[in-house]
Amino acid sequence: MRPLPLFQLTGWTHFVDEEVEPPVLAAGSSPAEDRKKDEQAIAYHRHLRMVPTDAMTRMQEMVVKAVHGNSGRRDGLMDHVIDGPAGTGKTCLLRAIGRTAQREIEATMGGRRQNTIPVVHITTPADPEPRLNWLWEIGSYLGLNPEPKSLVEVLEMRKHQDVTLPVNYVLETAQTRLLLIDDINRASPQHLANVLPYFDYLRDKLGISIVFCGTGASYRLHQARILAGDLTRVSEENRVRLEQAGRPAEPVSPSPTALLPVTWLHPLPLDTKDDETFRRVLAGFEADLSLYRLEENALSKHAVKLHQRTGGYFKALTYVISTAAVIAIHSGSENITEKEIDAATAQLGP
Repeated sequence: MRPLPLFQLTGWTHFVDEEVEPPVLAAGSSPAEDRKKDEQAIAYHRHLRMVPTDAMTRMQEMVVKAVHGNSGRRDGLMDHVIDGPAGTGKTCLLRAIGRTAQREIEATMGGRRQNTIPVVHITTPADPEPRLNWLWEIGSYLGLNPEPKSLVEVLEMRKHQDVTLPVNYVLETAQTRLLLIDDINRASPQHLANVLPYFDYLRDKLGISIVFCGTGASYRLHQARILAGDLTRVSEENRVRLEQAGRPAEPVSPSPTALLPVTWLHPLPLDTKDDETFRRVLAGFEADLSLYRLEENALSKHAVKLHQRTGGYFKALTYVISTAAVIAIHSGSENITEKEIDAATAQLGP
């Protein structure tokens, strides 16, 4: 169950098709002697799915709807942004959106077709300044740039050829509809300003919807648009015309959220009278656990402690629950109590 690289087409396709089923527990039975070494059960609990929140579900529906809508038009397409503090589940949401979109696109086509690539998933290049490096990320996903097999090939790669034409050709002929860009926080607004015209080309000519993901993504894209000169609402000609009419106008930079839809993910608050999201998430994780002696509401009864230990951050919460489940299998307790939670959270550090 070792995950394949999701920034390559083969790994992404495996992720889209993957169905992780919990190990079957026979009713009324006890764990076998070799349960503590059951690699399938251990791997499953290390691989727990990301339980969605209301914000995640809304974002998925919005983007998938936009992708379907964009297939019939070339004007008015907009980017989407996932923003929020690190560890709140942005990357998991981004990938869930891509998987849902691809499954729905393929269902509309009557199944997966050869030579079609509905979704492309890349990460921001390690060196995001040259536009060419972004093209190489897309080209690598499409299989146009095989990974180097020796130091000689690495050194040869310094002679970067422009792969714009083959990348554009494959994206168009493969009917790509969605581009997911993760870790946008690695790029400065100036880096993005250099590459945004290319993303605009993909959107306006090929009808590809784009989702940017990363901490501070909305701010960076907003500033990049300003640097690129795209946000000057009043053109020079219009400014002159208004001044001649006695109504001078200053260029206005709209707020980031006025320009593109932004979904904000925050740490989950501890339940209040009007919001029980945290307990619903814990109940979702409980339903996924496959332990012989798991008590009812095993996680929910420790909601306060789990929130104190994880701060409501999705990444930390998933880690603690997964680790506690593996500890329960190794110890033979087959249940998650304060003991397993303490042992799991100890691995997070002070």
